[in-house]
Amino acid sequence: MIEVQEFLKIAEEYSLIPLYEEIIVDTETPISLYQKLAQGLDYSYLLESVKDGRYSFIGLLPEMVFKEGQTGLVIEEKGVSKYYPDRDLVEELKAYLKKYRVKEYEDLPPFPGGFVGFFGYEMINKWQDIKQEGEEEGNPGKPLSIFVMTRLLIAYDHLHNTVKVINNILLDKNLSRADKEELYYQGRAEIKDLINKIRKTAAGSVLARNEEIVEMGDLYTGMSKEEYCGLVEKAREYIKEAEVFQLVLSQKFLIKSNIDPFQLFRALRAINPSPYLYYLNFPEKKLVGSSPEILVKVEQKKVTIRPLAGTRSRGESREKDLQLVEELKKDRKERSEHIMLVDLAYDELEQVCQVGTVEVTELMEVEYYSQVMHLVSQIEGVLEKGLDCLDVLKKVFPAGTVTGVPKARAVELIKELEKEARGPYGGAVGYLAFNGNLDTCITIRTFIVEDGLITIQAGAGIVADSLPEKEYEETLNKARALFKAFALAREGELVSGKNL
Repeated sequence: MIEVQEFLKIAEEYSLIPLYEEIIVDTETPISLYQKLAQGLDYSYLLESVKDGRYSFIGLLPEMVFKEGQTGLVIEEKGVSKYYPDRDLVEELKAYLKKYRVKEYEDLPPFPGGFVGFFGYEMINKWQDIKQEGEEEGNPGKPLSIFVMTRLLIAYDHLHNTVKVINNILLDKNLSRADKEELYYQGRAEIKDLINKIRKTAAGSVLARNEEIVEMGDLYTGMSKEEYCGLVEKAREYIKEAEVFQLVLSQKFLIKSNIDPFQLFRALRAINPSPYLYYLNFPEKKLVGSSPEILVKVEQKKVTIRPLAGTRSRGESREKDLQLVEELKKDRKERSEHIMLVDLAYDELEQVCQVGTVEVTELMEVEYYSQVMHLVSQIEGVLEKGLDCLDVLKKVFPAGTVTGVPKARAVELIKELEKEARGPYGGAVGYLAFNGNLDTCITIRTFIVEDGLITIQAGAGIVADSLPEKEYEETLNKARALFKAFALAREGELVSGKNL
């Protein structure tokens, strides 16, 4: 950690300075740390990437909470809540980031602190000229989006088995040298206090594996199989009339349960390890997810989209997997659907990236997950000067992989056919860093926990030659990992002393 004199010198030029200290935590996991530090807190989060990720992030005790509904924005700061009917969440986040000049350090992770939360699917109402009515519209008790700003952040480094405790010191204008010095020592003390809590041992627990699959009798659905298949037929009619080329129709599975949402997270990360694992512990609603798909990532001006479309269930053996891979790659319907979404992503990035920088760096590779395999491609570009990461987010939101192509008409037809708001499903979860980096995934493979009700939602991409029953089965395949995770969390035996 830098000393006070160096801090004061840096403070002459910068208004946001991270203080941080690194400790070895080879006997801890992100799960055990979160359990130890976040118990009883109203707002907290854990972001992980069990698949290919170096860092996990734990955020505690937010300085600010932003909640946007259809009728305005609520900002909570230092226990005081204010309602602004004419303010926009994205513009507020932009203004906040412009307020501070950030001192960056090379040895800090891509997310050294900032905002974490979710944008609900219906944010498209505000960002595009498309009207999408639904149950959450105009209800101040059900925000479309929630983001929290935490100064204190725990970054768990899986490569080195260390933790960086980061405290972002915010320096407003006109602070005296004595004020800045006081903030330095206060920030340093907060880091030391958190490290002491980390070093205290606490008994954990482990979930015993239980391969029972939740029976359909444990669930009730927003629509019957016949109703969903009927929607597929209607979608095919729109496609044949050239209204859209592809349309993603989803259905909801609902479970009444008071199960601990964090147990769902622990089970889900074991059942379905994914590039994006998240536990957003917000009092309004909790999001427990294992998303395989980037919405958009912006890091040091490099913009990345990675559309994922084309699905098969996993085989019972390696040989069967390889057979299914070949079948997937040769499937004309899946290839056509995938290429449409690659073209959409490419076109959207061209509108926010520097001319000549957008390129397809991967095309129709296969990625494996616990229950399914997907075709995936990657498109990259360099951010246009004068734009920021939130401009990119608004351009690509929501992802074509959860709407269809062309996107605007697909969204209108989803409203007509699904009839109710999607809520968080199909939106985005992720972080917006003080340094301008952004990393968001599409909110799929996610439990939404609210008022004793757990909602799972999954969709299928409909094209002209889709078979209704096959598309219905695809929604079940995509939801299956969550069914299994619920069974493990509900039935798994708790054993004292260890952590999953």
